[in-house]
Amino acid sequence: MYDDIVSVLQSATSLFVPVHNKDFNKFWWNKELKLLNEASIESNQMWKAAGKPRQGPVFIKRQSCRMQYRRCLRENQKLRSHAGITK
Repeated sequence: MYDDIVSVLQSATSLFVPVHNKDFNKFWWNKELKLLNEASIESNQMWKAAGKPRQGPVFIKRQSCRMQYRRCLRENQKLRSHAGITK
C-alpha cells in the first residue's frame, strides 16, 4: 500500500509540477557573480579556519570579498526591477 501511494505521488509530480533549473528565475546571475560568490565563500572558509579573527589580513580579505559580492548582487538584482519583473 505504501509503495502504491509513493508511486501515485511520483506520477502526479512528474505530470503536474514544472521542472526548471535552479537558476531559472535569476536571469541577472552572471559569470562575474559566480566568481565573486566563490571568492566570498573561499575567504569565509579561510577566516573560519584561522579562528574567526576580528582584525588582520584574513579578516580584511573576508570583508572585502563579501562587500564586492554583495554590491554586485544588489546591482544585478536592480536589473530585475528596471526590467519590470516582480517576484
